[in-house]
Amino acid sequence: MSPLSTLIQQYAAYDRWANAAFVDRLKEEPDALLDRHAASSFPTLRGTLMHIRDAENAWFLRLTGATMRWPAEPTQELDTLMPHVDRFTGYARSLDEEGLLATCRYHDLKGNPYDQPAWQMIMHALNHSSYHRGQVVTQMRALGLDRIPRTDLVAFQRLAGA
Repeated sequence: MSPLSTLIQQYAAYDRWANAAFVDRLKEEPDALLDRHAASSFPTLRGTLMHIRDAENAWFLRLTGATMRWPAEPTQELDTLMPHVDRFTGYARSLDEEGLLATCRYHDLKGNPYDQPAWQMIMHALNHSSYHRGQVVTQMRALGLDRIPRTDLVAFQRLAGA
């Protein structure tokens, strides 16, 4: 396996693990808490997690040339996040070196056209999710929650023995 493939494999597996940790933890909380205002890029925990869902879905659709759909689903249930994460990370992990280096043509949400290698699009989406998971941590603390998942990349690497 090439170094690029190894990197994408590991970072996609990490993304899935980290997202699942937050979903599992936050499913223990009542809807009212998930929808309580906690200032960040998005005003609630649910809103932040749904943004991760919608973005991973959008990047999957761009990578595969499918028709754009935003939001990914009409509902805002936490259980809707992981199927989209699984589809995106599964696709990213399925690409070989040639697929990762292939140029994809897509449009952003404003309709602007772009050409970009698949690996760059994947890394952006994975990094984007990490950024927003960091905001989820801050929101959880602001709401007084405990048992905040430790989802640093190094924690995953140590766990996975990578």
